[in-house]
Amino acid sequence: MADLDRESSKDSLAVRLIRLIIDLPEDQQEALLKQLETNQMPADILGEREISRKPYENKVHFTIKDNAYTGVSRDISSGGMFIKTAESFSVGQVMTLTIPFPKQKKKIKIPAEIVRSTSDGIGVEFMKKIEV
Repeated sequence: MADLDRESSKDSLAVRLIRLIIDLPEDQQEALLKQLETNQMPADILGEREISRKPYENKVHFTIKDNAYTGVSRDISSGGMFIKTAESFSVGQVMTLTIPFPKQKKKIKIPAEIVRSTSDGIGVEFMKKIEV
């Protein structure tokens, strides 16, 4: 019964959101769509990101269930990074990620979990913090 209540609550939330969007003027609907497509919701809606990300473009290697993959990082923080990849992955998958830091002439191996999956890549959260 609790699951049914949660589903009903989700449906009601979706219906309310849809009604609000439909009632917006077309130019505001387009602006909202653009924000959603670029994942840049206003800070007053999402709140500020707890850990700021820095641009970091470099080839990274990672393994999931003994399978090796390569991607290109887009940004990094002490808590995670976004990896551009054409491969498809699921949220919740755990990986071992190897991050090169050429200026310091070192590589870091760190466990990470996929917390977001998009058509152009994956957002991963490090399972321990790193210095960037």
